[in-house]
Amino acid sequence: MFKNYIKVAIRSILKNKLYAVINILGLSIGLAIYMFGSLFAEYEKTHDLSFQNAERIYTIRGDVNPQSNLGLNQIDGVQGAVGPLIKSDLEQVEAVARTIFREFLVTVGENNFYQNVRFADPELLDIFELTFLQGNRTALDGSNSVIISTTMAEKFFGDTDPMGKTITLDHEHDLTVAAVIDELPANTHFSAGFASEMTRPLDVIVPVRAMERITEFQPDTNWGSTSMGNLTYVLLPENLDRDWLQTQMDGIYERHMPEDQRDFLSGFNVRPLQEQNMALWAMLGLPVIDVVQVLGIVVLVIACVNYTNLAAAQSMGRAREVGLRKTLGANKKQLLTQFLVESMTITFFSLLLSLSVLELIIPMFNAASGKVLTINYIQELPWLIATTMVVGGFAGSYPAYLITKTNPIDALRDSARKGRGASLIRAIMIGVQFTFSVCILAMVLVVYQQNSKVEESSRIFPKDQIYTLNRLNVDQMEDRHEVLRNEMMNVPYVENFTLSSQVPYEQTNTSINASRILNDFESTISLHQINIDDSFADTYDIPFVAGRDISKEYAKDTHIREDGEVNVLINETAVRTLGFESADAAVGQVFYEDEGDERGITTYTIVGVMADRNILGLFNVVKPTFFFMRPGSYRLASVKISKDAPISVVRDIEDAWATVYADYPMQGQFLNEIFQMVYMLFELATSTLGSIAFVALALASFGLFGLAAFMAEQKTKEIGIRKVLGASNNQIVRLLIWQFSTPVLWATPIALGIAFFASSQYLNFFAERIGLPYGMLIGAGIVGILIAAATVATHAFNVAKTNPVNALHYE
Repeated sequence: MFKNYIKVAIRSILKNKLYAVINILGLSIGLAIYMFGSLFAEYEKTHDLSFQNAERIYTIRGDVNPQSNLGLNQIDGVQGAVGPLIKSDLEQVEAVARTIFREFLVTVGENNFYQNVRFADPELLDIFELTFLQGNRTALDGSNSVIISTTMAEKFFGDTDPMGKTITLDHEHDLTVAAVIDELPANTHFSAGFASEMTRPLDVIVPVRAMERITEFQPDTNWGSTSMGNLTYVLLPENLDRDWLQTQMDGIYERHMPEDQRDFLSGFNVRPLQEQNMALWAMLGLPVIDVVQVLGIVVLVIACVNYTNLAAAQSMGRAREVGLRKTLGANKKQLLTQFLVESMTITFFSLLLSLSVLELIIPMFNAASGKVLTINYIQELPWLIATTMVVGGFAGSYPAYLITKTNPIDALRDSARKGRGASLIRAIMIGVQFTFSVCILAMVLVVYQQNSKVEESSRIFPKDQIYTLNRLNVDQMEDRHEVLRNEMMNVPYVENFTLSSQVPYEQTNTSINASRILNDFESTISLHQINIDDSFADTYDIPFVAGRDISKEYAKDTHIREDGEVNVLINETAVRTLGFESADAAVGQVFYEDEGDERGITTYTIVGVMADRNILGLFNVVKPTFFFMRPGSYRLASVKISKDAPISVVRDIEDAWATVYADYPMQGQFLNEIFQMVYMLFELATSTLGSIAFVALALASFGLFGLAAFMAEQKTKEIGIRKVLGASNNQIVRLLIWQFSTPVLWATPIALGIAFFASSQYLNFFAERIGLPYGMLIGAGIVGILIAAATVATHAFNVAKTNPVNALHYE
């Protein structure tokens, strides 16, 4: 019997090729997007499960105080001092380990490589079971050893045995290779794709106890520095859980967190290891993974409704067939099974087509994102079968029920398809389709406009003319900064050169707690600080509102720590934050910082006020900022080149660098590239939403197109009568367009209401945002209505031209 059902289903598909193609294409697109979203979400949420203790490993994050205006909800790291406190205060934990990133120039023989190095506590090897190909877990017990991966072993030493060999950091610090580990699986947070800048592979691991000697950084007592990607891991015994650890971390925060750091971090947040891969999205406050899943489901629902609507209309055209079968003895269960099998058959063909699409899309996605998303057919087979059954049943159940519930007499009279109830249901389903479609389209327009606002705001800096040079804060390089300046200024097409601790669009936040009253630090003001030289404002085209620029000609303009007094610049926001009446009134005034017992109080005298420029940009507000000149604290150089400079100017800059720092390869990139590193996340959101909106509208249009074709065919005799009675072609076209477009008209306000709420939530994420996008929302609604009208008009014109004689002979 089932075999016969399949035969009937295939015959029905072949008989109605147009509708079958529309149904199969629509369902295959919906299934492809749904399955991709589900596979992507599963991939992201199942990272690190290859580690034996994954369920008992947690990371400690910092909850960012909203008053800090950092632009983030949280950061995935905490201060270095927190790890030792967990060890001393919580005896129940099995292991605690920190990892701290730094970039070094690694020298092996005569070869130099810029390489990220991970300083780690020895307990890291107790928490994560790494596979040692050479050496063993004692490699992190010393202070001069290093563990490298097989990739680094091949990169540094080729085919030579690396054990016992020496690598040198920044031409000064020698380390001995004590172990070689195998590569980790790609689906761990150590090898994450989009977040690779924060969670880099375990390629070079150096003991934490070597960090103070190499970098002069003391992690065990550090409370003043919290960098993203510097993680603290905790391994709990089986009898303890996340809630217990969270309670303990709350206590550690209350007992030990310094008061001046509470303005930055409002608490510690315990997160399971599996969530570390998605830390970037959590920090930004964007539920990207959940949104991808929801959008996949929405598109699949649109595709199912599309199929249901058209199948319902088609099934009513088979009313006489059903009536005849009922008359010959077929029961309701047999008919219901037949129609459901037809639905399952179409869904199965759609599934095969969608899997073919995924086999093409996934490799391109992996190449672009650095991920290794795959379809494990053996593992996913139950899910694929279940998806086919659910989608086929959901999409085909209503048409099957609708046609089988009629009695034989009504079916033979074909009255079922002419009832108003079926038409109402079909109208509601079309409305649901266009509600989702118009809503997504409206969100696309809002996201696109907001992203354009962000990009437009970034043009306040000459980002296409600025070429930045990195890693100038190495001790061996600091005494030659002025030599580098002279060499760069001699390069053709170079207009300016400046040194600074950060450049625009870098998400680096360094601040002080300042007071306008000497020795009164009970109530302080947080000021963002940037170290610059006397060419920074000219290089970045920042005008002065009052006062003067800092200069090497004034002794007090250069910050000498032992002196305790320095002249500084502030921005307009700092003028207001510090409580000055105007920029002119701020010039000559002072504010103070208590740098601790050793350094005492530093007095900052304001000599100039620069116009507000959003240095951090993107989702950050303009922060109250002061600028001062302190040699020895410069990390970056910015080279401003003229607009008509040829591409070869970059090579000339490299040559100039090589004459000054022959032993240090140059690391450079245009300022626009730094901006794009973060902005690409917003572009990704726009392109993803745009693609889904296009698919959703296409599916809704397919459904309306097929339904209009079918229903127009059913109205052939009615149209013939209308034409005989004098109706013109234009009148008939308008009538048909109105009848088929009515569901879209009532769906549009609902869609725009949902889109308005969602877009308001999205815009709240940005500091510089567009106004409430009423025009774009209305525009999305108009576009949806026009697409629906154009889709229906295609058939309306063909039907209206039908010869009345032929129309009256129809059926």
